[in-house]
Amino acid sequence: MKINIINIVVSIRENQMEKISEIIQEMGIEKSNINEILFLKRSIDSRKRSDIKFVYNIEVELKEKIKEEIFQNNNIKISVEEEKDIKVPTFDLNEKIIIIGAGPSGLFAAYELCKYGYSPIIIEQGEKIEDRDITIQKFVTENIFNPESNIQYGEGGAGTYSDGKLNTRIKSGYISEVFDTLVKCGAQKEIMWDYKPHIGTDILKIVIQNLRKKIEEMGGKFLFNSKMIDVSIKNSRIDSIEIKNKNGRIETMEVGRLVLGLGHSSRESYYMLHKKGIHMENKPFAVGVRIEHPTSFINKIIYGKEETDSLLGAATYSLTYNNKIENRGVFSFCMCPGGEVINATSEENGLLVNGMSYSKREGKFSNSAVVVAIKENEFGDELFSGMKFQEKIEKKAYSMACGHGALYQNAEDFINGKVSEKIIKTSYEMKLVSKDFNELYPEIICSNIKTALEHWNKMYKGFISKKVSLIGPETRTSSPIKIVRDVNGESVNIKGLYLIGEGSGYAGGITSSAVDGIKVVQSSFLKKKS
Repeated sequence: MKINIINIVVSIRENQMEKISEIIQEMGIEKSNINEILFLKRSIDSRKRSDIKFVYNIEVELKEKIKEEIFQNNNIKISVEEEKDIKVPTFDLNEKIIIIGAGPSGLFAAYELCKYGYSPIIIEQGEKIEDRDITIQKFVTENIFNPESNIQYGEGGAGTYSDGKLNTRIKSGYISEVFDTLVKCGAQKEIMWDYKPHIGTDILKIVIQNLRKKIEEMGGKFLFNSKMIDVSIKNSRIDSIEIKNKNGRIETMEVGRLVLGLGHSSRESYYMLHKKGIHMENKPFAVGVRIEHPTSFINKIIYGKEETDSLLGAATYSLTYNNKIENRGVFSFCMCPGGEVINATSEENGLLVNGMSYSKREGKFSNSAVVVAIKENEFGDELFSGMKFQEKIEKKAYSMACGHGALYQNAEDFINGKVSEKIIKTSYEMKLVSKDFNELYPEIICSNIKTALEHWNKMYKGFISKKVSLIGPETRTSSPIKIVRDVNGESVNIKGLYLIGEGSGYAGGITSSAVDGIKVVQSSFLKKKS
């Protein structure tokens, strides 16, 4: 018998398991009858900073059934296991299925296909994670840039070099499946219940390698350093693709089903697919800068003290501001506690940044994007207007920085429209150039960031100061393009073409992208067993 118990409150000063066990017994459940306690969710209640608490939802498996009448407590519910539909493949298992992109959506789509006997081929223009790591390090230390394999492109996708954040706004039964797979591949078991689960880039690299090995053991095949450069369509159906392989030769591959798990930075692919008549449209996105504070400052404004309990870890925040006049949101995005700002360039003459954290989040600085929502046709009605706006900002920033690096301004000087005379210590490892972000972005973006920062500074005194760094630009929060698909994930005008993940415009982050890959496989490649 299994029961769910919700809202168990335990002070961080107490031994967590001892207190939980004590509370369970107070509810009328004998300790000798408890077989296992599983955590379902853990959140933090920091409203009273002098006594911060964890709030748990748990599942208790009992050795012997007990009468349900004993559960007078409103926090206790009987756990009923749902029956899963048994599914079988829809198509011939020998049909050639090719997946473009080894990011979260592509990897989880491949893994799901392999479970049912398919043998997909996964094509990734970047390197496998071991080689990609070396390439990125050379870029940071020696300024040697590889446009095909970098922070954006390569095994694991752009999320590999991030905080490894797993929280998502979507609701899906596939989320637990994603988390379970990640844990089996080496992720921390805490992601199964933590209220803001994260893995960290160091652990995520190991997880990705292990997931690749599982896929290969089950019949999947990976082609790294191989880039799709063309598609052939016959009678409104995908027929074949052309790839540029690792040796630089052009190779034609016949395909039965093509699954596109593009990244949000796949501009060349967007243009090529559009020329082939594949239906797509603009979608909203957001741009802005990275803001970086000392980790101790963020700890203090959230938890009331600079050094936090080991159970809590570095403090996080999530901030929003709504400009009601413009009906426009400004928000923090991809907050990286105890992390660092990194160069996320993917084009030779472009410049952009992102944030990254390791699993322990022990860095001296904490950063987050502060971005302004951009409507789908705000900078032009034609297709790709948003993408071209991103590109324009990145090229302008590259020119202002005189190469690969990043632009810098302290928060107070940004508010006052002054170039910062001094660049203070930051987490960013490459070249920083002091410039005025008011000269980079249009007024509509700068004015909204300023208003939001001033609003947050009233909430948290010191959020704006000369000791707070702005590093940028941050332009790739999400794809500005959506490749239109039907309810099952298939292109609305090209048969045999399936769209998944962030780059196709249907997800935003590691978890939602992975879920999207699974969901499309379940909808389009499988059917209920009759």
